[in-house]
Amino acid sequence: MQLEYDIRDDKTAVITRIPQPEAVIVLPSFVEGCPVTEIGTDVISLGKKSIAREIVLPETLIKISERAFTDLRYLKKLSLPAGLKEIADFGIFTCPDLTELYIPASVVTFGQCAFGYMYEHARAYKLNYFTLLCEKDSQAEKYAKEQKIVYRNI
Repeated sequence: MQLEYDIRDDKTAVITRIPQPEAVIVLPSFVEGCPVTEIGTDVISLGKKSIAREIVLPETLIKISERAFTDLRYLKKLSLPAGLKEIADFGIFTCPDLTELYIPASVVTFGQCAFGYMYEHARAYKLNYFTLLCEKDSQAEKYAKEQKIVYRNI
């Protein structure tokens, strides 16, 4: 799979674009020997958004940036790694077919409308059929309670 990415001064990589997505996207843990620690903004371009059905993120990932996965209307499964720490504002946004999402206990920072929200008719609203799967007493559970998002402990 072809990827566009940036290598930072600290020798970590940021995925910036997935120009030719496939139905199942498995992102690598390393590019040019550098760990992939971040998914950048809007990584799948507008004309290609309907292709992605499943995305598996690398175990080295620490951050999902603002609007990283937006308007992926047919995305059904997103696998988040155990070491993920942050999902920024609108990180996983307007993905109506994503009806369940497991958030690992390692995630401690959540931006505005980080997941479980949709944008339509000029407003953001909670998906009423979305269920967050999370660990008991985790930051994800606290976020779900604050945002009034349906959740289930696993």
